[in-house]
Amino acid sequence: MTLVQLVTRGLGPAWVGINRLSGKAQCLWLIDPVYADEDGKSPNMALLAATSRTLGGFLDHDPNFAHRFSRSPFYTGDSPDRYIWYRQHHRIDRLSDFIREVREVTDEPQHVLPRQEFSSGRELIETVKARREQAQAFRAIADEIEVEMGEETDRYNPDLVDGVLVRWINPGRAARDETAFRHALKTAHRLRAAGERMTDAAIIDAYERAYNIAQREGADGRAPEMPPMRDRQTMARRVRGYVTQGKTDSYGTPTARYATTSQRKALATMGRRGGKKSAQRWETDPEGEYAQGRRATLQKTHRKKKAQGVSNRQRVGLFITAFWVEMDRLPTWAEIQAETGLSRATVARHVSALKESGDLPA
Repeated sequence: MTLVQLVTRGLGPAWVGINRLSGKAQCLWLIDPVYADEDGKSPNMALLAATSRTLGGFLDHDPNFAHRFSRSPFYTGDSPDRYIWYRQHHRIDRLSDFIREVREVTDEPQHVLPRQEFSSGRELIETVKARREQAQAFRAIADEIEVEMGEETDRYNPDLVDGVLVRWINPGRAARDETAFRHALKTAHRLRAAGERMTDAAIIDAYERAYNIAQREGADGRAPEMPPMRDRQTMARRVRGYVTQGKTDSYGTPTARYATTSQRKALATMGRRGGKKSAQRWETDPEGEYAQGRRATLQKTHRKKKAQGVSNRQRVGLFITAFWVEMDRLPTWAEIQAETGLSRATVARHVSALKESGDLPA
């Protein structure tokens, strides 16, 4: 009956195989190729596994079924337990559409990623700014953790509770998320230093333990707000990636969300429109308040750049003179670059200007 339900909705298998001895059956669906990386993993492989589980559960399949070659549609031998195959159609099913249709048949909830909607461009810009500030804050935490790992100072800290260094927003109110995040990161560092695997379970356990301790010591009337497991798994992957690769920019809060493709396009479009609008103001009202304000900003920037250029030229001149006095020769451009930290083009420009003005030693 379950297979009939699929067939009536246009989800039937492409091939049906029947074992005449046992009466068992196999069903095959045609799908697009599914590729995996070197480790045998990919988002499409995960989708294929989810589709197999959902479909197999609906048809009450045998998960330990042995897929021997005699059960293949391409088998041409005379094995008595071979399957006789009957073609139904040549349709190729798209995995994402297929699993959605099967879930409708089985009344299972659809797994739809929530997307944050914005009522205006200004709200989108402010949200992106907030996300950037969050990432910068946690990058600063990552830098601090690296320093702390090189110093055995935790054991002398009065805020150390059951091996967890509790961070405080104010007396009696603990920073639960930050405490948990820092402890998870330290745990990952220690696991790596000990040569042990930094598994998701170990990192998540450290996060949960630290969060619960911070909740116990400094709830301040707040109910527990532990992030959902999906966000904790994302946090664990980011922590592991940071520790193994040393990339602070892979950091984020456990509940961080990212802008979708459409939102990034909207930001780019607003940026282009803003530039066009700015240029329009210059043309239509060159003496207006906006143009005058922009002019004043540009003039201030030019003055700063000019002063910086004069300062750099003086630094180059002083170094060349001191070098000539000590070494009785002029330094090479590479030596000037190493001393001043300036680019080769900047050094060349300043040396040329000093030569024209006659300020270089003879």
